[in-house]
Amino acid sequence: MTNAAGRWIFCLTAMAASAVAGVGHAQTSGATVVLTQPSQDAWACVRQALTPEQQALEVRRFLSALAAANGRPITPALDARHIASGRAVSLDDPALLQRPQAHEVTLTVDGRFLVFRPLSRASLDPFLGR
Repeated sequence: MTNAAGRWIFCLTAMAASAVAGVGHAQTSGATVVLTQPSQDAWACVRQALTPEQQALEVRRFLSALAAANGRPITPALDARHIASGRAVSLDDPALLQRPQAHEVTLTVDGRFLVFRPLSRASLDPFLGR
């Protein structure tokens, strides 16, 4: 194998390795958002909430913990899907706001996907700036 061919194979291998390393991580644009342990603990409380009121409160606490960790208010990227059909739903879709419990919402924070099922519209409002 010639020296040039060896370099070419090395470059291809390095590019493939860097592509594989990014699998499972979200691509984010702009400033980096940090998900600290207190933020992760607050997220666990969101997922464990049993009542709509409790979940709405825990969502606000999670966003406060995220803001404290990053030194500024953070609005994570959101995705919503209808649970029964798996269909992607726009965040301004009336069905999402009228029957949020029929949907699953995924937040993207620090390259991680945080999933929850809103129990009420009050759980979504803080994410939507309401």
